[in-house]
Amino acid sequence: MQDLGRQCNRAVRSGARTLAALPWPALLAVSILLACLLTIVPLALTLFIGFLLLKLVATALFGRRPSQIVE
Repeated sequence: MQDLGRQCNRAVRSGARTLAALPWPALLAVSILLACLLTIVPLALTLFIGFLLLKLVATALFGRRPSQIVE
């Protein structure tokens, strides 16, 4: 546990140094990109799962689609 704590501490310090060294335009760009990833990716996954569940429910209720008539 101590080794894990030290590794986490080193990673946090390294990240803090990196953020401190970034110029403000780069920090702004990173912040906007991170905000987009944190909001859009979960939304897309949630919608995908929702539509998949809707499809499964529709298939369970209505069965298979009727076969198309070929003329």
